[in-house]
Amino acid sequence: MASASADRTVRLWDNQTGKRLQILKHSSEVNTVSLSPKNQIIASGSDDNTVNLWNAVTGEKIKTLKQHSSRVNTVKFSPDGKIIVSGSKDGTIILSDTRTCNKIYTL
Repeated sequence: MASASADRTVRLWDNQTGKRLQILKHSSEVNTVSLSPKNQIIASGSDDNTVNLWNAVTGEKIKTLKQHSSRVNTVKFSPDGKIIVSGSKDGTIILSDTRTCNKIYTL
């Protein structure tokens, strides 16, 4: 399980024991977090206009997506985990490939 926080962190939890597993640090307040369908990747969106992708096992940052011009309010993976969708206060929704981190489409 993962949680987003105003203290600039994403926290990973063991949902059976309630034990905190890891703390992932952002440079800004974290507004949203999502786990990929197979729980391999964590996406988090924050007030610094970015989406960070993290390795859910190691906690290492995979990539920072700098595609929005305002804070990121929501992130979600497609059911197959191949696409990350991010929504921002700037009024855009961006679809990105989780493997290449390239933008696919902007709404």
